Amino acid sequence: MPENLENHILEEVRKLKQKNRKRIVQRVGVLLLLMGIVSGFAYLFFQGNPIWEIGNSAISVTTLFLSIVGLILILNIVIYIIKYQTSKSRYQSSRFSLEFWQFSRFKRIKAKYWLGYSLLLMALIYQSNPSLIINPIKGFVTGIVYKPEPPRLNSPWPWKENTMIHPIVANMPSNIETTIESVAKYIVQQESDPYLRIKAIHDYVVSRVTYDLDVLKTGIRPAQDAQTVFFTHKGVCEGYANLFMALGRSMGADVVYVRGKIRRDLAPIDLIPKVFRLLHSDYDWTNHAWNAVKILENWQLVDTTWDDRDSSELGSSYSADYLILPPQVISISHFPQQLNWQLLHRREDYKTFENKPILTPQFFMDELMLISPTEYQTNVQKVAAIKIASSPNYQKKIVALFTKAQKVESSLWDLPGSGNLLEDNQDNQRRLQDIKKCQSQWNAQGETEISCQFPEAGDYEVFVFSLEQKVSLLGQLKFHAVLR
Repeated sequence: MPENLENHILEEVRKLKQKNRKRIVQRVGVLLLLMGIVSGFAYLFFQGNPIWEIGNSAISVTTLFLSIVGLILILNIVIYIIKYQTSKSRYQSSRFSLEFWQFSRFKRIKAKYWLGYSLLLMALIYQSNPSLIINPIKGFVTGIVYKPEPPRLNSPWPWKENTMIHPIVANMPSNIETTIESVAKYIVQQESDPYLRIKAIHDYVVSRVTYDLDVLKTGIRPAQDAQTVFFTHKGVCEGYANLFMALGRSMGADVVYVRGKIRRDLAPIDLIPKVFRLLHSDYDWTNHAWNAVKILENWQLVDTTWDDRDSSELGSSYSADYLILPPQVISISHFPQQLNWQLLHRREDYKTFENKPILTPQFFMDELMLISPTEYQTNVQKVAAIKIASSPNYQKKIVALFTKAQKVESSLWDLPGSGNLLEDNQDNQRRLQDIKKCQSQWNAQGETEISCQFPEAGDYEVFVFSLEQKVSLLGQLKFHAVLR
């Protein structure tokens, strides 16, 4: 065999092996890509992210993301089938021949170009709204890494024995508060109880940070990272959650940032100027952030923002209502994007979330039970009836007020705080002028029966309170009255 022919054959064999190896690598890459897309599809499908409302229509992050990914997947599958199928028949008519010719043009486009087009499309989506790409990925990674499960142990909530700010936080030397790490280290050195350590960092955030109302009024949003909030002592829910997470992780705890929504009727709409609301009519004001923390191998939920009633003075209006509270309690007002952070044994969808009666943590602290109604909004004829069961030794009086629902929905934020509801001042009088009282009585079965007689047809909101030494908000319901 001539030497040049032998070399030529060896070169052709080498090229063929390289080509085969390249083809195998490409196929493995495409297979891994498809597996990743399908896995993400399945994960997000079962997560069922909450709905974003845009004008009169509704769309979810999952729906949009899956639509794009599904389109890319379908295109890749079609091209793969067209490229590798072997057809035994020929199209006879010119029409079919033309269609076959058009499909054959797709065969000329290599898989790597389709991958490039797909990545370009994803990049454009990322540029327009990074959260559509980042949030699902973060949620997927967080769920895989932390594996959230419902707690198996009861937490110390409600905090009957620890109703004040932790002494370590209240008396912390100023030279300790130089860095997040120094604060966390000091708390670890001074407190050994794992629950009280988490309470200490909760109390630190609540007492040191003030909610930045200027963000709601102006729309100007400063940086909300943990370091900025730590040094400026101002933030919104995102900043509170970031600082709590940074403190917890600095002391060695597993802490997660949870992104989600609150109930529509609990959004602080009235704190936002009307002009600003009109200019940002498409913005979802129910967006919120809170935390999950692992204590003694049990995941628990914390919302420092909602516990910061008045942080302008150390220890004033202290609250630990949303500190390690049971998942079934916080799930009434908080809906996470990733459903596994509900920490419920049976996950709830967004419709169920919005249909539940709004009950505050105080309702569960008082060990009350709402017998009726069972849904947040109920149709009635002129009179609304509410029935609440309590323990035999319950000493508080349960009362209710109602007001006509306005075009811009009222909420618990519209009413004065529970501590100053009965104060006689012009601001409270202005707010209460359109609010009327329901009739309530206690029966022999230990139940409080509330009757609200509406003067005309329409939508009404009913606010339920308990009265003792102070007024405590228990919940909120809606009724649609039809007068006959």
